[in-house]
Amino acid sequence: MRRSVIIIGWSLLVWGVVVDAGEGVLIDKVVAIVNDDVVTLSQLQEESRPLLQRMREELLEQDPDGQLQITEREILDAMILRRLQIQEAEKQRIAVDQNQVNAAIEQIKRQNGFISDAQFVEALKQQHLTLERLKTKVWEQMVVDALLVRNVRSGIVVSEEEITVYYREHAEQFRRPASVRIRHILLRLPHNPSAKSLAEARSRAAELLAQLRKGADFATMAVQYSDGGAAGEGGDLGVLHKGELHPALEAVAFALEPGRISDVIETGAGLNILKVEERTGGESLSASVREEIRQVLFSRKLVDRMNEYFEELKKQAYIDIRLNE
Repeated sequence: MRRSVIIIGWSLLVWGVVVDAGEGVLIDKVVAIVNDDVVTLSQLQEESRPLLQRMREELLEQDPDGQLQITEREILDAMILRRLQIQEAEKQRIAVDQNQVNAAIEQIKRQNGFISDAQFVEALKQQHLTLERLKTKVWEQMVVDALLVRNVRSGIVVSEEEITVYYREHAEQFRRPASVRIRHILLRLPHNPSAKSLAEARSRAAELLAQLRKGADFATMAVQYSDGGAAGEGGDLGVLHKGELHPALEAVAFALEPGRISDVIETGAGLNILKVEERTGGESLSASVREEIRQVLFSRKLVDRMNEYFEELKKQAYIDIRLNE
């Protein structure tokens, strides 16, 4: 899949290949040697063309030529690194077959809403790309991704101790208003209930609570028995913050651990049973905060390890840059 270069004499390859094109002369030259591979000026221009075109359209500075020259070198550096990674993937026998590439192309088409192949090809043309060139880019990216998963990502571990230390050092960043997500069963009472009706309601509530604590599904029981407005949703009241609940319910809800079920709570509306599904915010190191910190630390380690890995590849390689010769 990697683009091959036909060598007609080493001196011609290094100093420029001259091909008779009938009406004109096409001159190409090597701008970098990467181990046994080369990057030619035409390849660099092909890679640079979409980006440079956008810069020419958008650049407002007085000296666009200087900016474009810097960008061209940055693109060449990226191409060299890509060649090194693909070469290393070949050494490690990492393979991506054409079926995987075609599936990725189809996904790109779907995500961007292209109905026909002709429409997709026309859109690629607007970006100075052909379908074959896109397939090459996708193949290269999939190979490089597989290489980095094997040699970089798989070796990165974020410990629970690192998460705890990071949280302590950045606690203010994660301090949020306390909230709970709860389910609610309400057995509504009539206004000024008689002693008999109150006793009967308390008996029903106690029976429901006993079933729940034996393992009955709270959502199912709420649908069947609750008189609350959220009964149809399994009693799910969603995420609530302090001040949004009846004080008697709030005191219990914010004291219960997630997964626990309350005792029967009597309010003016009736008899209530709560289940806390999730509690977030405050100063606790919740599961969601732990995962957020894990992602931050993982990303930092990934960037550091990738840079180290890239430097290792460069140190082991022969690289000769000839862009300005």
